[in-house]
Amino acid sequence: MTFKACPGTRNLTGPGQIIIRTCPSCGDEVEFFSDDTEAKCIKCNHILRQEVTPSCVTWCEYAEKCIDDMKNRSMISSSRAQELVNMIPHNKKNRE
Repeated sequence: MTFKACPGTRNLTGPGQIIIRTCPSCGDEVEFFSDDTEAKCIKCNHILRQEVTPSCVTWCEYAEKCIDDMKNRSMISSSRAQELVNMIPHNKKNRE
């Protein structure tokens, strides 16, 4: 199957959706649009960043490079990056 662009970016370029996440600092709900890269918790001012959906990391040959890039640009935390890397099928085989 050949794609003209990364299907994982559809959430960033398509119609906006409201995403609700739990603030890791205070536990309050934080809302932001799918095309926002970050949002501030109104209760404690913690900044939450948009995270990659795990679906693309399960099949994309560039997943590890993409995850590393997002981590380097502070789009995801180091711990979240490791969680996503662990979802990559070839990495699962290496851990067994």
